Amino acid sequence: MKSRLLCIPCTLRAAYDIATKATDDEEIHKRVIYETLNWLSNSGDLLNISPTSLHTQAFKLVQKITGNNDPFANLKRESNKIAMRLTLLLENEIEKKPFYDAFRLAILGATCGNSIDFEVEDYQFSIEKLEKSLMECIRSGLVLDDTHKLMDIFSKSSSILYLLDNAGEIAFDKIFIKVITKTYPVKVFAAVKSGPIMNDATLYDALQVGLNEVAEVITTGSSSIGLNLDECSEEFMEYLKKADVIIAKGQGYYESLTEIEHILSKPIAYILRAKCSVVAKSLNVNRGANIVKVVNY
Repeated sequence: MKSRLLCIPCTLRAAYDIATKATDDEEIHKRVIYETLNWLSNSGDLLNISPTSLHTQAFKLVQKITGNNDPFANLKRESNKIAMRLTLLLENEIEKKPFYDAFRLAILGATCGNSIDFEVEDYQFSIEKLEKSLMECIRSGLVLDDTHKLMDIFSKSSSILYLLDNAGEIAFDKIFIKVITKTYPVKVFAAVKSGPIMNDATLYDALQVGLNEVAEVITTGSSSIGLNLDECSEEFMEYLKKADVIIAKGQGYYESLTEIEHILSKPIAYILRAKCSVVAKSLNVNRGANIVKVVNY
């Protein structure tokens, strides 16, 4: 997915917001704004660059200027703690239901977990209101629903590469993976980022929520938003090559994999909440829609 005009001011706003999380020094905030403007002005045709690349560069610029390697560290830890408490309630509900209903609730929970995002243009998320927002999300259901296709793919697969998105959200992915592996004879490889990038999950976050209890946790070798094949490790590329199906969580993976899905030659399931207007428009849905979309089926 290529950038749209809105992605340019969104990148500037994101740079400022990341900077305020990294430091309280307003002079440094000002420097971040000026250097981001300078970088954007000298980057050629920004509409030929993916939104994930723009935001990745903004994050790395803030890291460099502020000296803070992980501005979202506290938010990520708190997200994990609150999400783990809420997933206990979700898991209790799943266990009461017959298989098909349990599977649908688990995938909807994983989709709504994608609500936990702190850097989307004109999208306000409050960690204090996480429980309320998640319940509202689950009640809204799926707008694009390829659940049947995904179940059919799982029945014919032996390995799944699960590309994880945000901290906190991964607790809901853990519940979904438990349902998958309980039903299908598949091996799940859950991939996290190799270093801090926004509030994306890292190995530390995966271990904090116990994701290693239900899947083999691996890293992409990259600390970019979405999937940047040029940065991924050789080990990860082998997992990508051998997987029968890819589950791509969140907007970042949607934005980046849509550019390369034609060369991956395997089913990809995009699971996300369309939180930004650019992503929503590309999916032909309203903002806030819950999405389970399968391609290469």
